[in-house]
Amino acid sequence: MRSSGAGVVVISCSDPRLNPYQILGIDPTLKATMVRNAGGRVFDAIRTLAVLQTIGAPGTIVVMHHTDCGMTHWHDPEIKKALVEIAPEEKESIEASKFGEITSSIREDINILRASPLIKKNIQIVGVKYDISTGVLSVVDETNSEL
Repeated sequence: MRSSGAGVVVISCSDPRLNPYQILGIDPTLKATMVRNAGGRVFDAIRTLAVLQTIGAPGTIVVMHHTDCGMTHWHDPEIKKALVEIAPEEKESIEASKFGEITSSIREDINILRASPLIKKNIQIVGVKYDISTGVLSVVDETNSEL
């Protein structure tokens, strides 16, 4: 990424235990920006990515998930129930929404990006998983289906 001169956008979870700048070795010499949300889910980030690729032309999108993510412990039905209690007038909208529970692999998020008509087809998409306990960063590839 550094040698190409193109920027990078990292999509990651907003968990405070996760510092993507540090984990990925991103410093001021690399044009990088972060998109962080609950679970680091791409379906929440596509609008932002579409805008960033238009105004900044990144060469790479990195999808970063991590172990012990809160979104593996909370599931959409529980989140929807809590949100309906907060805003009962929005029940229909809440029930129709996805909130990003992690029941799938990083590969699913990569495939969502690749299938999106709003994401340029020439952007490199890389998936990584960070182990909170060990500090090990694993790159997702075609043979690593559990990630």
